[in-house]
Amino acid sequence: MRAIRANARVGFTWIVCGWRMVRHDRDLWLGMAVIYLLLAYLLRLIPFMGDLVLVLLTPLLLAGALLTARAREARHAGIAPPGSAPAAGAPWRRYLDDYLRLPARHLFQIFRHEDKIVAAVLVAILTLGLVMLAKIAEYLLVGGSALAGLNPAELAAAARPATLLGLLVATTLYVALTMGLFYLVPLTMLGDMPPMAAIAESFSACVRNALPLALFTTAFFLLYALIAAAFGLTHWLGYLLVFSLGPVALSVFVAGVYCSYKNLYG
Repeated sequence: MRAIRANARVGFTWIVCGWRMVRHDRDLWLGMAVIYLLLAYLLRLIPFMGDLVLVLLTPLLLAGALLTARAREARHAGIAPPGSAPAAGAPWRRYLDDYLRLPARHLFQIFRHEDKIVAAVLVAILTLGLVMLAKIAEYLLVGGSALAGLNPAELAAAARPATLLGLLVATTLYVALTMGLFYLVPLTMLGDMPPMAAIAESFSACVRNALPLALFTTAFFLLYALIAAAFGLTHWLGYLLVFSLGPVALSVFVAGVYCSYKNLYG
């Protein structure tokens, strides 16, 4: 598989495509996003290990979301059997099914796919290993997470040429890692490509389509910067934005990644 070269404005159409997919199955997408954000919040309460477990689980849950996107798209196109009928009974039971049970079933569905679970676990382990290597390199180059929690005296020290060079190298490393991982899960789970080959192809696809991907990701990066700034002011404002804007943004982003994969790889 090899990605086509798309023009820059296609990046905006991926956002629109993702929005339409989320709008058609709003409850399902928002439910999956809320479950993931809650899981991320709980795991981050565990010192050190929580972040690593989240990195390990994220590819597995992303695989479930992408398989859901493909199945729901086929269903809306009329080439797949319809889903189960709405649950009968009390309203609270229907809400529980719509916003918790059904989204959780779709999000964790990779564990029910015997033909894909081995590849998915390999992808998760590989992702964790690469992220840990990047963090070790960042620590050696910068002495910690880039400028995170530095006081004014430390910021002045960080302005030294050697530290600035380390920051530049660490940032470049993270950008390269992101490019290699961007299409890793879609290529392995939807395209049945071996994980190592998928990393190389993902990096190549990102280089070939740097402009549309920059346009696609910029909107979500700006929202991330807004949420990070809110956390800098006060935690309650940050969490308010995470659980109000976060589910919509995360859903549209994942659906948009699926749209971009489908567009670039047919």
